[in-house]
Amino acid sequence: MSFPSQPLNSLFEAAAKWKGADILFADETERCSGELAAATVNRLAGGLSLLDVHRKTRVAFLCDSSVRHVLVFFACLKLGAIPCALHIRSTAAAIAETLKWLDARVLIIDGKFRQSAEAALAVSKSSIPVVVLDQGVTSGNGAGYDDIAGSRVSAPDNSAGEVDEPAMIILSSGTTGKPKGVVHSQRTLYASAQAGRHVFGRIGAGDSVILAMSPSFAAWNHVALPYLACRARIVFNRGFDAELYISTLGRENITDAALVPTAWRRVCAALGDDANLPSLRKVFFAGEAGTREFIRLIERKLPAVEIRSAYLSSEGGDGSACVADHGMLTQSGVATGKPVPGADIRIIDPDGGIDDVLTRGETGEIAVTSASVALCYWKDRQLTGARFVNGWWRSGDLGCLDEDGNLKILGRTDNMIITGGLKLHAEEVEAVLMQHPDIRLAAVVGVPDAEWGQRVEAHVVAATDIHAEDILRYCRDNELLAAYKLPRQIHFRAGLPTGSTGKIYRRGLLEDHG
Repeated sequence: MSFPSQPLNSLFEAAAKWKGADILFADETERCSGELAAATVNRLAGGLSLLDVHRKTRVAFLCDSSVRHVLVFFACLKLGAIPCALHIRSTAAAIAETLKWLDARVLIIDGKFRQSAEAALAVSKSSIPVVVLDQGVTSGNGAGYDDIAGSRVSAPDNSAGEVDEPAMIILSSGTTGKPKGVVHSQRTLYASAQAGRHVFGRIGAGDSVILAMSPSFAAWNHVALPYLACRARIVFNRGFDAELYISTLGRENITDAALVPTAWRRVCAALGDDANLPSLRKVFFAGEAGTREFIRLIERKLPAVEIRSAYLSSEGGDGSACVADHGMLTQSGVATGKPVPGADIRIIDPDGGIDDVLTRGETGEIAVTSASVALCYWKDRQLTGARFVNGWWRSGDLGCLDEDGNLKILGRTDNMIITGGLKLHAEEVEAVLMQHPDIRLAAVVGVPDAEWGQRVEAHVVAATDIHAEDILRYCRDNELLAAYKLPRQIHFRAGLPTGSTGKIYRRGLLEDHG
């Protein structure tokens, strides 16, 4: 499947034009028509240019999803700047390191993250401008959103750059605690947006979708861009809260809703047995494998909806997705699926090359290719060379293809843990635990959990008689780990199992859990 060479901003401009006076974006406090969105993005682009935001400038975001975020996002793209949303749960030290790594020239924040932002800038000894999105708020070394949006400066003509230039950096979990920066171009994002209708099914201008995830997650792009391309209405929640989510579904007459299974379980628990959401017709999940029990829960709580799921990645985009429709999910109960049109998939030998393809039924590493595969990893040529090969992306996920060509996800080639839809690597947490002066050895595993998908558990060998809370307090007080990365349980052991090479045998630790 080929796509025309258009900048991603053309999707926004077309949607805004055709939406006209109808609402295009909404959140808890603001509603924005297509006409207003187009005019505001133009003004924001002019205002940002006064802060020296231009082609290839990196602009960092530390904020929740909102109308103001999405308008500044598209203003950046109009200028040819490269937006990158930071993880809002990160420590000030991690934010500082990421800002330096990106060489970000401007930081866009929600007011509630101001303290974290100021602490990060102090750590990094940076004085980059800070733009506060809150209404009527300005910042000491930058400007407020209202100041920027009030600019009468026009954005430079033809500033967006070429379609194959970097257009966005998506942060993904890295094994050392430092994020990977997945670099997408205008072309790959455009292809991802156009492929979304194959992921989510029929989408039209009369549809609406709700986004409650942070812009730092690839899921934001996976959902927002396709629905924008189809001129649907997009409603944002500032973070996920089950009661707020349900209220928004009803108030906004939402037709389509996308969450990870952990969040859907919370929504179903809050719905009770008398849910009344007549507009909702489609439920989508990704980020975690589904189960028959989970599918039955959705069918029981929301009997009139269509259920869809997809295997997606930051690197692959929607154009590389494998999709499972309601019938397939009811039959299998797991997130299997077939590639969308234009995508191809291989199961290869994890220890071999991209052409070492395994036969149907054999378990190996999943590799994907499509028009929406990312360009590279930011400032990491070695990892880029290892993972992006001849137009294919090696995922690090293990899976197999059955005789019908359906994909089944079976795990990871590395030690990634996905808890509540959030990704982390075992080595990252282990390295932090090993900083504690009384810990000799540490191993971290993701244990199956009915609510979270996986929960983080640590096994440690201690030099002294310490308690789990001592270790957790050490991590919290020194801001070494984001809250979701903290072990939910710590096991003290006399020793840790090792394999033939002397490395920690994590599978043995998981076997202890039955």
